[in-house]
Amino acid sequence: MDGQRGVLVVDVDPASFADDLGFGRGDVIVEINRVPVASMEDYKSAVGKLKPGENVVFKVLRRADNDHTLTVFLPGVVPADSK
Repeated sequence: MDGQRGVLVVDVDPASFADDLGFGRGDVIVEINRVPVASMEDYKSAVGKLKPGENVVFKVLRRADNDHTLTVFLPGVVPADSK
């Protein structure tokens, strides 16, 4: 995924919202609700605008076993305790 902008997922807490959505270590978040995420600042800004009960879709790049890059969409509903 060289040259791709986004935020790298380095850890996923068990039983967290991220775990429930299916995030994995090594995923790269490139969009949140169609808003591009190119840096940690972009990520924090996009997540900061989410409201409990709101639908959210994360566009994620994930490396497959055959070393190809997959585009994965992880949808969910923002939980009340996410902030």
